[in-house]
Amino acid sequence: MNRKNWLIVGISGVTCSGKSTLAKELHRKLDDSIVIHQDNYFLPPHDPRHIKIPTLNHINWEILSSLDMNKMYSDILNLIESKPKKSDKSEKKLRRVLILEGFLLFGFKPISNLCELKYFLTLTKEECWKRRSIRTYCPADVPGYFDAFVWPEYLKHLSVITQDDQASIELIFIDGTMKSHEMIQMVLSKIQDLIVC
Repeated sequence: MNRKNWLIVGISGVTCSGKSTLAKELHRKLDDSIVIHQDNYFLPPHDPRHIKIPTLNHINWEILSSLDMNKMYSDILNLIESKPKKSDKSEKKLRRVLILEGFLLFGFKPISNLCELKYFLTLTKEECWKRRSIRTYCPADVPGYFDAFVWPEYLKHLSVITQDDQASIELIFIDGTMKSHEMIQMVLSKIQDLIVC
């Protein structure tokens, strides 16, 4: 088991709050880091496991059942339990950084429990809609989807994870309207403090 060789950082939060940007910038600044995006584990649109919304003729993409979380977890374990690369003994030993990013990341306990740092980005409903309304999704949001499902499911998810005593202690909340470079530097500094073995 090589988990001790890794610092696993979870970045979650509301849609359009800057999670992907933060994860990508951290990955760019941290040598030998790896980033895994939860969005890559969405089930295909025709998968029978999806929950349909008859009134909108649309899939509910805002819930864990729309994602193959077991596959994501398996991929993470395969990565962190693989043999470490040989390194120069004279170099200061640093833990590798694995960045996990996704809007429901902490709703899946096996993955949440792996994260040593847990960041959760927030926005007001108004700011969230302002950002989401100009984004293009595939499949595209249908009229009414944000108010009826995106925002309510986010509030439900937030309530569940904050009622977990362990998670409520571990979560570090960040205002998603913080200037991007300030957010990146804040998280980067914390990571750099923890990666020395």
